[in-house]
Amino acid sequence: MPYIITAIIAYLIGSVNFSVLISKKMAGFDVRDKGSGNGGTTNILRTVGKKAAILTLVADILKGVVAVLIAVGMEKIIHTETAIFVQIAAVAVVARSYISSVFWISRWKRCGNKFRGFVAA
Repeated sequence: MPYIITAIIAYLIGSVNFSVLISKKMAGFDVRDKGSGNGGTTNILRTVGKKAAILTLVADILKGVVAVLIAVGMEKIIHTETAIFVQIAAVAVVARSYISSVFWISRWKRCGNKFRGFVAA
């Protein structure tokens, strides 16, 4: 059961598309409707600006970090191998990139920043 809960939490973390939230808040439009159509940091930089791009970059990296920290915390709670939970936390990297988001209709997204956060943790 803890594995399923961790996977669901990681999926929900990965499903949050900060580039869309930030672009709507700071510029009033969905970044995926402008520029390259990608919801990533580079398109945010081009269409919204540096401040929004930095916020998006940090938020996307933190998604990977938070997923791994949750996995490590779960490992300490139920006393099992961290590797299992870290693999489950990888769902956060994959969730928003290849699987439809629970929060909005998914469009293809690369996962570079989340992967960087996952590796950094």
